[in-house]
Amino acid sequence: MRTQADRTSSKGNQNKWHRNGIWYKADGLGYEALAEILVSGLLQKTNIGYFVKYEYARIERDGMVFHGCRSADFMRPDDDKLVSVERLFQTFEGESAAKAILKYEETEDRIRYVVEKVEQFTGIRQFGDCLRKILTIDALFMNEDRHFHNLAVIRRQDGTYRECPVFDQGAALFSDVKGDYPLDLNLEACYKKIQAKPFAADFDRQLDACEALYRNIRVRMWFTMKDVEQILQNFQEIYKEQVLERVREVMRMQMRKYEYLFL
Repeated sequence: MRTQADRTSSKGNQNKWHRNGIWYKADGLGYEALAEILVSGLLQKTNIGYFVKYEYARIERDGMVFHGCRSADFMRPDDDKLVSVERLFQTFEGESAAKAILKYEETEDRIRYVVEKVEQFTGIRQFGDCLRKILTIDALFMNEDRHFHNLAVIRRQDGTYRECPVFDQGAALFSDVKGDYPLDLNLEACYKKIQAKPFAADFDRQLDACEALYRNIRVRMWFTMKDVEQILQNFQEIYKEQVLERVREVMRMQMRKYEYLFL
């Protein structure tokens, strides 16, 4: 499979291509595709509802072969435009969202401010509920890359806006083995090193604040470790056993930690 329209992920090394209504992403830092596929597969057994589904893709480019993933383009080509929260703030406020929230010290105030502004800019109601879903997913799967470019809405051709599906979990599960989380780094060290985005560096601080603010939805999960294993079995000849075992252990730990989501 050969594609065009190169793009680069926020961490700088994951190449992306678009072809015939399909997005392809190649592993650049480790096992990003595995993270995307596992997370989206497990989200099918939740009440999240609106998220991008990923599947494995073997990508050939410039004589090289990459592990990767693919997903259907959720945009209508003649109509929709993806607009990040960062772009909304730049357009309507004339400043970066990341900079704008610094006027507030408390995480709860930062979240409330961004939600109110996004609803004001777009007319989308209950954006706080959307954000709660996203921050729950990020905390459970340890997705460190939820900056304001990875929070987005969709603008229609008529200028109205609609909710965007949850996307981009490639940085979850300590997938960056070439940089921050090499496979010889134990999980205790990985947990100490990782930092959340975009409202606070701590996943629980973000999630607790969002749960306190927006109570219209209770995020629920009903997948089990058996579901995790069934997905991982498909990758036994693609990724090292050391990778698969790390993912298993992270999922065991995270599912125990966030047990209340599974009740």
